[in-house]
Amino acid sequence: MVAAEQAGRVPLVGDWLARFILGGNTIGGATLSRFFAIHVFVLPGIMFGFIGLHLWLVLRHGISEPPTAGKPVNPETYRKEYDELLKKSGRPFWPDLAWRDVIVCTGLILTIALLAHFIGPPALDKPPDPSVLVADPRPDWYLLWYFALLALIPVRIEGYVMILMPVLLGMLLLIIPVLNHKGERAASRRPWAIAVVCLSVIMIGSLWIEGQQSPWSPNFQALPLSEKVVGATSGPVFQGAQLFHDKACLNCHLIQGHGGRRGPDLTHIADKLTHDNMVIRIVNGGNNMPAFGSSLKPQELDALVAFLESRKRPLRPQDQSSTARN
Repeated sequence: MVAAEQAGRVPLVGDWLARFILGGNTIGGATLSRFFAIHVFVLPGIMFGFIGLHLWLVLRHGISEPPTAGKPVNPETYRKEYDELLKKSGRPFWPDLAWRDVIVCTGLILTIALLAHFIGPPALDKPPDPSVLVADPRPDWYLLWYFALLALIPVRIEGYVMILMPVLLGMLLLIIPVLNHKGERAASRRPWAIAVVCLSVIMIGSLWIEGQQSPWSPNFQALPLSEKVVGATSGPVFQGAQLFHDKACLNCHLIQGHGGRRGPDLTHIADKLTHDNMVIRIVNGGNNMPAFGSSLKPQELDALVAFLESRKRPLRPQDQSSTARN
């Protein structure tokens, strides 16, 4: 669905691309067959094509020598220097170095085959259960950073990010060797290249952590608040704390570090909203918050507001002294 949604945003041909990916207008058996064919035939075919292009370029232009600090590359003289170096210490790719690639690739395939035989694939999850209403879908770990990026970008620009960003990054990777082909090659002499790599790692790592935590999604595993957090074992405040959990408010709101992060932190909400403001917000909802006016009885609404009114910052000693004097 994510792939079809992204493809559907492409101007002019978006609808056609989405139907091509899904194998129709909706997800079905044709979708699985289509994705199987893409991953088994189309993508490997594209990879083989690029590998063949890479090998052709290696045979035509040679392999870059290991970078040496203080030895910049001059495109005008590099070819002559490369030919002289090749005559002195060069080795032909075929058959000398090609055999090394064959041995490494064969060892890799054997390793994968042995792991598949002795360890096997990861266990399958439970079959889909339509009766389970709680869902928290997320991709595998290597795509969590992109999952977080799509969740955090503003809605008005997400189409541009989904479509233009991969295209621009791909063009940039292809253009860099053409435009930046002279000067120092050693990493110690290329601070901007090292900075770009470090910033990319930091960005992807930060997004990965954010995707793992997923603060924009409700916390469906939120446990009821403890008596220590509630501050009462009976009465309206205690009843309101129970309702705060039973009505799934705790799934989206934090109370002293407990709950979800989808909505605002309500730990000290009584310092920000009045009694009437709380009633209006609970009854009518707001933004992504549903309206609870039709699902709460008057006494339940009073108990819920009583609990929220107890969420205040503790008074400091000087504040307590001032209150006592007044």
